Amino acid sequence: MEALRFVVCGRPECRQVFFLCSACDRGQRYCGPPCSRRARAESMRAAGARYQRTRDGRHAHAARQAAWRQRRREKVTHQSPAAEAQTASVLVAPDPAATQVAAEPSAARPLPHAPPPSIPACTSCGRQSPFLRHTTLARTHVGQRFRAARPP
Repeated sequence: MEALRFVVCGRPECRQVFFLCSACDRGQRYCGPPCSRRARAESMRAAGARYQRTRDGRHAHAARQAAWRQRRREKVTHQSPAAEAQTASVLVAPDPAATQVAAEPSAARPLPHAPPPSIPACTSCGRQSPFLRHTTLARTHVGQRFRAARPP
């Protein structure tokens, strides 16, 4: 019987526990596509911020902003607003007490993540195993091709 890999989602906000069998294990760090997409967006945002702090990044940003301002340039001096802009209407907000919806009791709300099953199952395919490991198989096994090339 094969062991499942015990994984904790790599996003600090999530930290969801999930399991992967050796057939489905590709070294995943995140519990699913939403966490993977968020982590990628955060990584790209951080890389952009690091680039903006460099000399090349500052110059590229200044050139891009100058080109944008050049495209948007309109010569407008002291024109009055259009006739439609002089009339204004105000919407009255509805009474919040009248639109309040009764809150559900906390026991009826589902938990964001289900508790782990009694016998862990692969999150991807559902294969169950009572045995768990904490490392990927790629890191624990060395292929035949590399064994012959290594000096003793």
